[in-house]
Amino acid sequence: MKKIFAFLLLGLTVAFASCGDEKTETGTDWFLTPVAEVNGTTVGLSCQTRFGEGVLENTSVGFSYAAVVDNKIGAFADVAGSAVDGTGVAATLTGLQPETSYVVFAYAGLSTGRVQSAGAVFKTGQDDMPDPDPERPAFGTPAASGVTKTEATLSCTFNFEDTADYDVYFRYKPASSGSYDRVNVPTGTGTKTAALTGLTPGTTYEFALCADWDGQTYTSAAATFTTSSDGGGGNTGSAKYSGWPELVPEDKSNSDYHYAYHLCPDYPATGTKARNFSTCYSKSYRCPVWVAAPLHDCYTGDVKRTDAYRNDPDINCTQAGHWSGYTRGHMLGSNERRVTKNVNRDVFYYSNIGPQLQTYFNTGGGQWNTAEDWVDKQWRGLADTCYQVVGTYWENTSKVVDGTTIPTHYYIVLLKAKKSAGNKWVVNCSQGELQSIAIMVRHKTYAKNEVVKAVDFQSKGVFKTVAEIERLTGHTFFPNVPNVPKDTYNPGDWNF
Repeated sequence: MKKIFAFLLLGLTVAFASCGDEKTETGTDWFLTPVAEVNGTTVGLSCQTRFGEGVLENTSVGFSYAAVVDNKIGAFADVAGSAVDGTGVAATLTGLQPETSYVVFAYAGLSTGRVQSAGAVFKTGQDDMPDPDPERPAFGTPAASGVTKTEATLSCTFNFEDTADYDVYFRYKPASSGSYDRVNVPTGTGTKTAALTGLTPGTTYEFALCADWDGQTYTSAAATFTTSSDGGGGNTGSAKYSGWPELVPEDKSNSDYHYAYHLCPDYPATGTKARNFSTCYSKSYRCPVWVAAPLHDCYTGDVKRTDAYRNDPDINCTQAGHWSGYTRGHMLGSNERRVTKNVNRDVFYYSNIGPQLQTYFNTGGGQWNTAEDWVDKQWRGLADTCYQVVGTYWENTSKVVDGTTIPTHYYIVLLKAKKSAGNKWVVNCSQGELQSIAIMVRHKTYAKNEVVKAVDFQSKGVFKTVAEIERLTGHTFFPNVPNVPKDTYNPGDWNF
């Protein structure tokens, strides 16, 4: 029996939802709510959009989905084989866990970043059990879910009526390897599951459910899954300069993006210059996409603010620095670069300036300033460098002011070594010696009582994992640092 679902996900902390955004329940301006047609553990997905005919033809489109267990959302995976269907997107999911809730959203990778629908939820039905075979064990279709960098859950239905002694197990191996590992599961008819840990990031694995009976080995069809390479060694060196931990890789397929890498003009006074900041600027949006920089007391000082607003000479496109009704908001702050006059002058390039509202956003006690003040507490007065990426996000592109498409959100992504790392450089740290976290806030005019205080960032959903911001923006953060823990954060690691 087929069932059609188009329920909005309520009551769950959705990993991709924006902070306090009322639109996460009604969908964006570009997508309607996804629809799921459920037939057992096979699900047909579709989502209509408001894009014009042909807009999506040469665009990366698809669905991302995750299982919901105990009111918690697991790791998201993109659906293979998503296709454009007129002005909509369609795909089929197979091999899901039976009688399990899933959350799904549709997305489109535009030149300015990834935009997505509101989330919807569906629940799978019972998996059809394979017909029993009195002569041999019978298997369903094996599937993998909850795949992360180092973990995966395998499942497969199994039917066998013989009561004699036999063994049932999953075997798995890297696709490029010749030897299998094995995880035993209970015998008897039913759905078999096994949780794998200690996997290698960025690796494709082959697996099957097996039964050893009467001197023979019977196996299901083979299936594969690929662990995520986020934060793994596979990303190392993919940014322009391998020795800069804060860098985001260039998207060479996107001609709308322009990049600049700024060293400090006169700091240190002799020898190799320290890096100031790096930036990605959108030509069509006339706005910075991200600004990456190291944060350390060595860059601070007492020179006066220069207010030297001007075009970035290394960005070869029209830049904007004035907006009616908006203030000039630094991505990397002026106070973070006051070691020399010339260092401070460079952070006034328009490639480091975004349009920001003032009323309780970019003003004393405002939401963005509260976030910036919290970030300052994470590095000022400390010996270790903190690595920061400040970025813009467009949930929709409906508001243009003086030629600039106004961001709907601003975010901050941070990485630093823990005290337990001693004097290790972050590039050489183990995962347990590193800490990362992200902040995302909606860009809007706030009332004073709407501003979320730093002490409430976690409970109010202002804190995010780095992986969540990666999924929203399509960017990869800290690819030069092999062991960044992107899928989690511990507020206890950070200074309140």
